[in-house]
Amino acid sequence: MPHPRTLLRQAFVARLRDATVAEERVYSGRLMPINDEEDEPTLPAIVVHTREPEQVIDRSTSGFDGFERRRCIVSVICVAQSYDDLDEDLDTMAQQVEAALQAWIIPGFESADAMLMDTSSEPPDFDGSLTTNATTLRYAVEYNTPYRTCSNPYVISAGSLEQSGAYPGGQVTPGCPADSIGTVCPTGGATIIVNGTPT
Repeated sequence: MPHPRTLLRQAFVARLRDATVAEERVYSGRLMPINDEEDEPTLPAIVVHTREPEQVIDRSTSGFDGFERRRCIVSVICVAQSYDDLDEDLDTMAQQVEAALQAWIIPGFESADAMLMDTSSEPPDFDGSLTTNATTLRYAVEYNTPYRTCSNPYVISAGSLEQSGAYPGGQVTPGCPADSIGTVCPTGGATIIVNGTPT
């Protein structure tokens, strides 16, 4: 299965295609395809990447059969050329991107939100009177991903305790009966392992 970052980039690309003046020219990665006839990209265009470090901001307390909540920064780079007011062209693209992503439910990441963090521009490049520049919109996406999806190594369990039980130290793992949350799971159907030996 692809990494969640790959799925996020693909989802952003699909969402933004034909949603801005860039039309279908929305690409995943760090580079844009080159037009063979002109030996340069066709603009305007959008590039989506996830180059920045991803943070783990929360984790289930059990350590087994749990989850991590991660924050991924998705950068949406609007690139344009103009002989006229390039800033206005880029502002229009940025506004279209924001409108497309504002109330968007990301497929496969229904519990996540794409929150705009900031918008920035680089110094423009000039080729005579033709100006090329880009505006970057950085979105923070927080999502859940499975963490240590395996049985508790301290417990050989059966029935409803298949992937849960009590550590020797008394920690709780997910899956305890609802009326036992916050306490050590009942161990009637489980064997506690101490130093590798069933007790």
